[in-house]
Amino acid sequence: MAQVSNLNVQVNQNQVTPQQLGAPVDAGRVASPLSSLRTGTLVEGRVLSQNSDGTYTVQINAQGERASQTLLARATLPLIVGEHFRAVWDASGGGIPTLRLSPDEFSFLGRLPAQDRELGMMLLSRGLPLSDEVLLTVRDAWRRMGALPDQLPALLELWARGAPLNQDNVRVLSWFLALNSTVAAELWQKVRREVRERSRKGEDPVKILRELREGDDEVGYFLRGQSLFLRSPREGLNPILLGAAFWPAPEDQPHLTARVFVGRSRSEDERRYWQVGFGVEGARLGFIGGNAESDGRACNLTLYADRIETCELLKRKRHSLRRELETLPLPLQYLNISQSLIEELRRQFMAGRGLDITI
Repeated sequence: MAQVSNLNVQVNQNQVTPQQLGAPVDAGRVASPLSSLRTGTLVEGRVLSQNSDGTYTVQINAQGERASQTLLARATLPLIVGEHFRAVWDASGGGIPTLRLSPDEFSFLGRLPAQDRELGMMLLSRGLPLSDEVLLTVRDAWRRMGALPDQLPALLELWARGAPLNQDNVRVLSWFLALNSTVAAELWQKVRREVRERSRKGEDPVKILRELREGDDEVGYFLRGQSLFLRSPREGLNPILLGAAFWPAPEDQPHLTARVFVGRSRSEDERRYWQVGFGVEGARLGFIGGNAESDGRACNLTLYADRIETCELLKRKRHSLRRELETLPLPLQYLNISQSLIEELRRQFMAGRGLDITI
């Protein structure tokens, strides 16, 4: 189980704030169930950890609840760390409640051959489907490459985006996944300097980037990793549980680097829409996030803040924000500012259409 916990930590490094979006929580600091979570409530959730006393730390969403809760529970069937489940909440016995699980809902991870369980656990930790088709596809590609443990994370990221499961892509993403924001910011500065200097000599910036991308150095690996991570994930997958590209910050603040999660677009009433979601956590203002939706001709923007005082500050700045946004090529039709819980915003991202970007 320690191995799976480490995997969960790696996944949560790509999230807005790990504690809020589902990182493992110490059992001693788990909240008690809210009174609104009554016996018989249907809940869905994920297993964060298995405790020595046989209980589980779980993050659940209940029908009628706005935000998820991280709680202690027992279960009528064995659970695996990282597993997603659906169960009936039973607190009738007093003490620690019980998750009453149906065998039909239970993952078949426990029935997998021993050699496939590591791969199965990694699929679960990233919210990817644990099916025969996925296991067979990823396992065969992994074995052709030598079945080295450090290749699996990259293979799963490639499968999640429908990208070719080949040695070159695995090599690039394995290197890319080990980067931190500081190194990414330095690489973006190198790219900017190279493009700027060569553009002044009359070279085409697009051709410069293509040439840099094909290089066999760290800049080439970085740009190819960016391209792979900016591919849309397969339908139904949660972009926040996958790896993320590094988005460049303004040049006057090169130490800041955004994490970008790409979602999907879809057509509705013969019109195509895109959505961009973003969020940033700060010490002074708390969590601020939002989403922008566009059909390519105009856009609507909604901003959310967890703290009341931050929300009021944004409302006071509404007119200056609108003036600044109206300088963009895409006309702003609607600007809304409200207070919101991060889980509600995350669900909007997941239910939305188009891009899903988290800073």
